[in-house]
Amino acid sequence: MKKTIEHIAQLANVSKATVSRVINNSPKVTSKTRERVIKAIKETGYYPNVTARRLTTNKAETIGLIIPSPQDKTFGNPFYTEILRGFTHQAKIEGYDLLLFINEHQFNYSQLFHDRRVDGLLLVGVNRGDKGIIQLSENKFPYILTGKIDYEKANYVDAENRKGAYQAVTYLVNSGHKRIGYLGGSFDFVFNQERFEGYLQALKEHNLEYGKELTMESINTEESGYEAMRKLLEASSIPTAVFVANDLDAIGAMKAIKEKGLKIPEDIAVIGFDDIQLASYTEPTLTTVRQPIYEMGTTAISLLVQLIKGKKEGPLKIELPTQLIIRESSGKVKTKKKNI
Repeated sequence: MKKTIEHIAQLANVSKATVSRVINNSPKVTSKTRERVIKAIKETGYYPNVTARRLTTNKAETIGLIIPSPQDKTFGNPFYTEILRGFTHQAKIEGYDLLLFINEHQFNYSQLFHDRRVDGLLLVGVNRGDKGIIQLSENKFPYILTGKIDYEKANYVDAENRKGAYQAVTYLVNSGHKRIGYLGGSFDFVFNQERFEGYLQALKEHNLEYGKELTMESINTEESGYEAMRKLLEASSIPTAVFVANDLDAIGAMKAIKEKGLKIPEDIAVIGFDDIQLASYTEPTLTTVRQPIYEMGTTAISLLVQLIKGKKEGPLKIELPTQLIIRESSGKVKTKKKNI
């Protein structure tokens, strides 16, 4: 027979109200009474009705996780699977469930709060001009973005994108490369623009000329990186190195370089961005800018819970440091042998 709150109250010799207070962690219960009720709950295997508890506490005990559409590309991207691992780990520690939503058809973020379906929102891959974020801030709804947008009062956790890109390109310059290409995503997302700006900053500081013919747009897939690199290799004067703003594009670019009969890094050096697990298993292994993806996930949840509990107020702006990981795909520019 299914146990009810009445059974627990009888077994612990307390009122139903007292059992409810224990379940909802009310301070209005003595330690001895609390222990007696908890013991009865364990002995009977009673599990409180989640819906009922939410009605009494006015809390959903749930964080809404909103990911970009199409979801098949999202879950096929190692960046998202790694940050999701951070989300789920920290949410469990904090005592919250995650409820997944797909961001499509002008999704109404605020409605989730009005419906009491979530206590806070975690938004991944948000377009820089998303007006829904302004509404969340103005209504003081707890939320965190993983990545900046144009709205200056937005709460976000991000990596040091500009600095990471700058370090990667500076490394290539110091290795003797003067003609450095760039593959990266759409400026609809701030992190793409920041990585491109880091690339330009490094060129400028080392008095290297920027050539538009050395840049190609890609969309964070191996296929797009492959196609973008093929186009770059059709230039009359190909680069001796290329900085790619994400690892999936970099892996695709490496395939295109090899198919052209060129060697990495002897003919073209390649540096990516992210340090996904696959970067250690490419041939050659991929030099890349490591962003702390898992830590971005745990940090985002931790900050969001503090917003939910009123322990912090927005805007919260966190940028986590990146690190250049040197592997086999980058190297010094090949010197031409002199004829004797």
